[in-house]
Amino acid sequence: MRIVSVHLKNIKSHRDKELSFSPGINVLSGANGSGKSTIFEAIGYALFGVDAKDFVSNAERFLTIGAKRGEIGVVFETAPGELYRVTRTVGSAGKWLLAKEVGGEFEVEEHANMEETEARIAKLLGLSAGRPLSEQFKLVIGPFQNDFLGPFVIKQPAKRQDAFDEILGIDAWRKTQDKTKVLTSTIKAKLDVLQAEVDSRSEQIAVLPAKEEELAALRTQGEAKKAELALKNAERERATTLLTALESKKEQIQSVQQEVQGLEERAESGKNYVSNQQLLVEQSKQAAALVAAAAAGKQGYDAAEARLKELREQEQKKHQLERKLTDLEKEQERAQTMLGAESRELELARASMAEELNSLTAEKESLAATLAEQKKLAAVAAQGLADAERSRVLFRELPVHNVETTLPYLNVALSRIEEIDRQIEERQKLLAGSDALKAEAEKLAARRTRLEEIQAQRSELAGRKLSLVEGREKIGAGECPFFLEPCQNLNGADPAGLFDTRIAALDEQIAGLDREAAELATQVSAAQQAERELVAMKQVHLELTKAERERAKQEEEFGRNYARIAVHALRAPLEEWLATAGLGDVCSTELPLVDLDLAAAPQLRRDALSRTTDGWQGVVAGLEAALEERVKLAGEPVQEYDRKLTALSVGCEALEKRERTLDGARKQAAQREQSIAGHNARLSALQTEVGARKTELAAFADVERGVKEAEDELVRFQPERDRYIANQKSAEELVKRQETLEKYQGRLKEIASDLAAKQTELGKLVDDYRPEQHEAAKNEREQLVMATTRLTSEIGSIANDVTRLEGETALLRAVAAEIEQKLADIAKLKEQADLVKFLRNQVFKNVSAQLSERFREEISFRADRIYRSICESDEELLWGDNYQIVLKDMVDGAMRERTDDQLSGGQMMSAVVALRLALLQTIGARLAFFDEPTSNLDAERRENLAKAFRAIDVGQEEVTEHWYDQLFLVSHDVSFTEITDQTIQLD
Repeated sequence: MRIVSVHLKNIKSHRDKELSFSPGINVLSGANGSGKSTIFEAIGYALFGVDAKDFVSNAERFLTIGAKRGEIGVVFETAPGELYRVTRTVGSAGKWLLAKEVGGEFEVEEHANMEETEARIAKLLGLSAGRPLSEQFKLVIGPFQNDFLGPFVIKQPAKRQDAFDEILGIDAWRKTQDKTKVLTSTIKAKLDVLQAEVDSRSEQIAVLPAKEEELAALRTQGEAKKAELALKNAERERATTLLTALESKKEQIQSVQQEVQGLEERAESGKNYVSNQQLLVEQSKQAAALVAAAAAGKQGYDAAEARLKELREQEQKKHQLERKLTDLEKEQERAQTMLGAESRELELARASMAEELNSLTAEKESLAATLAEQKKLAAVAAQGLADAERSRVLFRELPVHNVETTLPYLNVALSRIEEIDRQIEERQKLLAGSDALKAEAEKLAARRTRLEEIQAQRSELAGRKLSLVEGREKIGAGECPFFLEPCQNLNGADPAGLFDTRIAALDEQIAGLDREAAELATQVSAAQQAERELVAMKQVHLELTKAERERAKQEEEFGRNYARIAVHALRAPLEEWLATAGLGDVCSTELPLVDLDLAAAPQLRRDALSRTTDGWQGVVAGLEAALEERVKLAGEPVQEYDRKLTALSVGCEALEKRERTLDGARKQAAQREQSIAGHNARLSALQTEVGARKTELAAFADVERGVKEAEDELVRFQPERDRYIANQKSAEELVKRQETLEKYQGRLKEIASDLAAKQTELGKLVDDYRPEQHEAAKNEREQLVMATTRLTSEIGSIANDVTRLEGETALLRAVAAEIEQKLADIAKLKEQADLVKFLRNQVFKNVSAQLSERFREEISFRADRIYRSICESDEELLWGDNYQIVLKDMVDGAMRERTDDQLSGGQMMSAVVALRLALLQTIGARLAFFDEPTSNLDAERRENLAKAFRAIDVGQEEVTEHWYDQLFLVSHDVSFTEITDQTIQLD
């Protein structure tokens, strides 16, 4: 897998840039601010989904200044010939698209959302889909420049462990253990709640048997009450039937009585209606006679009213014509007034325009001459200011300004040289006693040989002693064990005394050898210590040689930097500029004359540098002040002429404004002429229309007299017309009223007949009805109703009690079932609690630590080889407990351990680089990004780091195997140009 190219559009300093990469090592080089880190940030944003806010505080700052939208495209190859392109936009409504090359064109894949796009890219890159791509990039693959040391330099062990557990992806086990602690508390709380509920509800179900007995008794009592109620209901039905028959007879009598009474009332009312109707008939006959007498007056009134209406309409038309005539006369007067005013204004405007034109012509000629003269003077002043500015620009380009930027590098080099001199002095002191150690170490071989000889002699004597001891035991009785007869060699001597004498002699010889061996062992140990110290001296000698080489490099670098600000390099260009600058008041004798002694001690050189640079800075300050004064003096005339030209420009603008005003006046005069012509035409039309309206008005001269005559006729016919209208309705109703009278008289006869029949029927019904029987039946039914009501109430009460007890027993049975369920839940929760306790104590607690140990062992093994290659030392790099960096080496024959707090900046950076390379290899990443990995490294370690990168690239076994497809480096160091597969220089 490798990245083929990246295209940036409107991303920070890259408006439109495309870069191509090769397999292996790619180095991006360039000055600060050239956008090297931006390339890696863009790859992280587009390919790994890192948020733009992780690079900058505000996402808009990831865009080029002034741009609203940016785009990043990354083309990568997953297998030979299989290309993909991922595109991501920056700005509003950003998109993240993945496309595959098919037939030379990239076809966009359809994804439901950004999460699906990220999972697809992770699969193509061969990375884990269990963690976000952005985290894998920020933590391991491409840490940002400021975060390169990152968690390696965290002081708190717990926080450092959390950070690396997250990087290695094993923090889930510890987080699971922490979270399951809450789970344990939750389970315990649930158990307590369930047990409390079981205890409280167990008391409730204790009354269930008594409730069930009470329910059975109530049901029996209810059945007896229902049987009694059935008997009472039968008796009540019989009494009800009898009472209903008696009630029916009584109601029939009452009904007939009401009908008789109603007929009597209707008969009386009918007589009144007949009398009233006869009166109305007489009134209608009188009204008909009055209507006939007033008919002629009514007709005269209607004729006069119609004539008056017609005359009123003519009068209204006359008033309208009078109003129109008045409006036309007023408009005619206004038109004459406006015509006179417009004519006068036109004459005044023409006179004023002629006078303004003459004045404008004279002022324009005068202003043009003044403006030309001021422009010539301003050009001369501007040329003087440009000469002063050019002189100041040339001065700022002189090498003398390099003093301030070069001085820090020189001071740093001098400080490093002093440190190296101190180290050289210490190592030389250590090497001063090497001759005595060498003489002592040379005796080691002879002493070891002699010690081996003594140990061999002692072994031989010990064997002889053992044989004598065994012989003393076997022939202590004086008999030969072989021939089984007295030993002839003893000749009567004591066998035990003979053996004891020889054993004592051997013991004395062995003791002498032991004393000599102990003395020799002490001498051998001293010689071995001397030999070990000599080995350490060789290491010190190597370090001394390295220090001398580094000092020579620092001296060379100091010389190169000092050459930029040496007196001869600064004085000649400055004197040449002074000759052309025209600053006669600055004398060249004030310039420093003496160059620095490069062979002097660092402190002497530092003091001399301080004096020299102070002198140069004083000269520069003086020249700067003189140049500023010259520019200021040259700028004053320019400003003065600018003010004058501005004033003249204002005068020109005023004249142009007056010309525009004069043109406007001309246009207004033309418009006024057109207005006068329009007024004349309108006045003529108004005169014609006024004459026409007066002719029309003459036709309505007698309208008022006709109206007066018609009104007098209305007053004369008014009484006859009112009498006609007042009696007209009553006269018209005469026939109707006569018909109504005949109908009332016929109906009265029918009512009298019905009344006689109903009175006969009522007599028969009264004879057949007995009131005392009716009252007895009513009392009996009331008694039965009360009995059934009482029984119904009692049955209802029993039913309510039964329903209540059934509900209570059902609830208690439900509580009993709920208690059984909660007991089952309690058993399950106890099993879960035991399982969680087992997992936390036996699994989650140990897995994270075991995985961490395995990762650290594997990463330490690989990182140690890389670190030794970078540093060229015998120090052993370990990744210890809590991910602490540990370096081990031998000092004075003893093992020394140093942790990250005791390491120099170069050692720390070298260790971090080695660990990050090993970490990348362990997690299986095929890509890696290193932003300024040479920070805090000296020149030798930078060269060694470059060689280590190349060794990894080709897979040398003494460093590590080749594990990545592409490695990207950002560096200013030229050491990487020798090992890279491609170097990209950014301007």
